[in-house]
Amino acid sequence: MKHAYWLISLYFFAVLVDAKPGDVRVDEDPNYWGYQDIRKALSNTDNKSWMVYRTLRSTDRAKHKCVYAEVKEKEAEENAYEFVQKYLKEDGTTEKQTLYAIPYKTEHPEGKDRKIENAMRVTKNKESENGRHYRLIFSDYKCCDILRALEDENGAACELYLHNNCVNEAVPPTCEHQYEKACGYGSAYKHQVYYDSCKNTTDD
Repeated sequence: MKHAYWLISLYFFAVLVDAKPGDVRVDEDPNYWGYQDIRKALSNTDNKSWMVYRTLRSTDRAKHKCVYAEVKEKEAEENAYEFVQKYLKEDGTTEKQTLYAIPYKTEHPEGKDRKIENAMRVTKNKESENGRHYRLIFSDYKCCDILRALEDENGAACELYLHNNCVNEAVPPTCEHQYEKACGYGSAYKHQVYYDSCKNTTDD
């Protein structure tokens, strides 16, 4: 028993030694603004994306697996993007809900003028002013999107998504690098959400 405890302790020590926190300042660095167009990311023709991993571990939402978001066609006069979110709960049941993403620009800490919207407020009611806020850290506008969940972990929580046509492949190196830079390096910052079985359990 003591030997097993020692091995477990050694494992967690190795994980912590390997871990290195990310730099939130990447989100507002003008050098990355070209990769932070939230409308362009939401308009990806491959409109279903799967959360592959996240930093969040300590809440009930962190226990959700096989999370995907599928963006519906946006009405021309509407500012909100309608999307369906579905995921597998801890008890094995699935949850599905319709949500709305309303794009906006975050305020730069040094007052620099960002030309494009880089964040979104997600809400169940598009007329409501409430909701959860997400900042786009990086998108290659093809396979990968990285979001900052601003209400979690003091605004440092991250989520990495791969679009449906890419999810069975490895995370693109550029995307992996940006996640490690902005969100954290090491397995401690990669709480797995997507598994090979996900398309069979939550996909319609």
